[in-house]
Amino acid sequence: MSPDSRPSTDRTRRQLLSGGGAALAVSLSTLTAGCLSSLPPLGGDQRYGRVGVPPAGDPGYRKWLPAPSSVDSSADPYHFTALGSTALRPEAPEKFVGRQAHARAALDAFGIGFENYDRFVGSNFGVVVEASFDRAEVTRTVTGTGYERDGDYRGYATFVRSDVPRRVAIGDDAIVWTSAYQHDAPNLEALVDAGAGERQRYHEADAAFDRLTAAAGDNPYLGVNTGVRDPTDRPVMLADAIRFDDDTAYQVVHYHYADGRAPTSAALEAALREDDYRFVDGADEFDVRVEGRVATVETQVPLRSDRELAPEYDLPQVTWGATYDPDADAVTFRHEAGESVPADRLYYDLDRPSVPGKIEKRDLWTGTREVAAGAETTVDLSDDPEATGVSLVYSTGGVGFHVLFGRDVRGGTDG
Repeated sequence: MSPDSRPSTDRTRRQLLSGGGAALAVSLSTLTAGCLSSLPPLGGDQRYGRVGVPPAGDPGYRKWLPAPSSVDSSADPYHFTALGSTALRPEAPEKFVGRQAHARAALDAFGIGFENYDRFVGSNFGVVVEASFDRAEVTRTVTGTGYERDGDYRGYATFVRSDVPRRVAIGDDAIVWTSAYQHDAPNLEALVDAGAGERQRYHEADAAFDRLTAAAGDNPYLGVNTGVRDPTDRPVMLADAIRFDDDTAYQVVHYHYADGRAPTSAALEAALREDDYRFVDGADEFDVRVEGRVATVETQVPLRSDRELAPEYDLPQVTWGATYDPDADAVTFRHEAGESVPADRLYYDLDRPSVPGKIEKRDLWTGTREVAAGAETTVDLSDDPEATGVSLVYSTGGVGFHVLFGRDVRGGTDG
């Protein structure tokens, strides 16, 4: 056993299992769209001037974002992550690499390969993957796991599983996936409807959201959150993007203000010196502009061609299954599809309400070096009567870890 009582940099397992877990916009939203990092404020070393940022593309991801007024469940704040590129880029800023890694690890495997997606959009409601794929092959991958055929919806074949509630819809060039474990308000139909133009999209219903996302455009990485505050402590909608040219990465942050609330450029510059919002590591030159209700902050850093993928971002994409046997008081984890995982990286952790947030990495798979599709292992809970959930934890080396998956037990709800 390797106990560790540090707080996780991931969202806690209890938050994820309670049903209040945010989407990968996932588990990403608090990191990608406006949450403060542990970095110190920028201080007085930054310089201000023009930064020659390459233009963004057309915000085609907006087709997959249903208007909050078009769904029954709450989407406040509304947040999403859009990846216009999923190819691995170790030379990119850590912020970009980390967002990709967390998106990858939070998603079931469909037999395509994360790096082959054309676009990834993860929101409060679920994930949409656009890609070129063989529909029959993806269907075989999904049905080879714990999913069962559930019918059809707008030309998509739909599948469902109940161990940890998830649904997937397979179309000709898009896959829609929802998880009670990963998403605040999973709604497969809302995503499919929006994509088909049969449900009002957010930018069609809200002028402020339209202006923000039009300004942000399409990017290799974009995180948006409609309920945060800017460095001057004003409420804003925020869009945080990363783009590239041949040898440079650029971060572009847009703040959209309500009527009459935008600060001056000088006030925003002054606030940035004290704010600890996570700009890309090494950024020290900034361009700050305020135009009407939108403020824009741009910065740049060189790409690091000598950088290798750090272990904390080498996360696997796997379809995990987990079933609870109340008679035996045990949970069985299964690797059902996706990448093989080194066995010495996988642990389990018990959720105990008496010690919320505590992570105990306990050995899980023993007697093997690799955990591949078809492998399973059982966690005996009979000696832990206080446990209300079990999580699968991936060790990233040292004290680092990432919670991959979990299952509630003893009367809890899945997801």
